[in-house]
Formats: sequence, C-alpha cells, structure tokens
Amino acid sequence: MGTKFLSPDRIGAFVAIILGGLSIFEAIRLYPYGNNLLTGDHTFPGIIGVLLILAGGMLLFERKKNEVVLPKGRKAFMMVASIGSLLIYSLLIKYIGYFFSTVLTFLFLIKIIGSYRWIFSIVIATILTTALYLLFIVLLKTPFPSLLL
Repeated sequence: MGTKFLSPDRIGAFVAIILGGLSIFEAIRLYPYGNNLLTGDHTFPGIIGVLLILAGGMLLFERKKNEVVLPKGRKAFMMVASIGSLLIYSLLIKYIGYFFSTVLTFLFLIKIIGSYRWIFSIVIATILTTALYLLFIVLLKTPFPSLLL
C-alpha cells in the first residue's frame, strides 16, 4: 500500500463513512419508537448518518488540488489568538460572569482581527454583548454563569 491510498483525506473519508453507517444503524434500531419517518428519536441520527456518508464520499472521490500554503505572520497570529481567546473565554465565564467575559472577548477579537480603534471596538463589543444578553438571558431565559463574588 502506497502513501497515496493512506492519505489523510482517505482515512478521514473512511472514518466518516463508518461513523455514518453506525449512525444509520442506530436510527434503524430506534425507528420503532417514532411516530413516522420524520418524527421520533431516530430522525437526528439518521440525518447525521446520511450527511456523514455523503461527506465521506465527497472526500473520498474529490480531485486533488494544488498544495495548500499555511498562513504565516500576522494571519497565523490572528488564528492562534482567536482560538486562544475563545479558550480563555470559556474559563473566564465561570469567574467573572457572562457579560464581562463576553465584552472582553469581543473587544479582543474585534481589536485583533479588525484592527479598529479602541473606542469603536469598545462600543461594538458592548452593543453586541448587550444584544446577546437580551436575546439569550432576557428573551429565551437561558441560564448563564453569573459573577462568583
């Protein structure tokens, strides 16, 4: 077996197809508990299984493209900083609450990715956080972590 057969795309395709098959098997097993084809516990696993098999098939039979060039310099920094800020956000939300951690994360992301002025970044971060607060906490009544002090 050559390296062409065991490329990362082919391995990912086979894994997706196998997981899709297992998901469809579970959907078939759960089908008797549902009311009809589109309602019941079997619907979501069935849809996920079909999508995984389709995605695996597309990945398996796609044509090879030119070699991808990985980002360097500022673009690479922005990608790593974005991922890092979201990881820090997931830790901060427990300690300083939803509102302040979201404002800080929005502010950081707007400043790093958009390179906007501080005043504009602060205003946009506050407006977006307030809008999300009103949507999720006030309207949808979703419980979010509050300040632990």
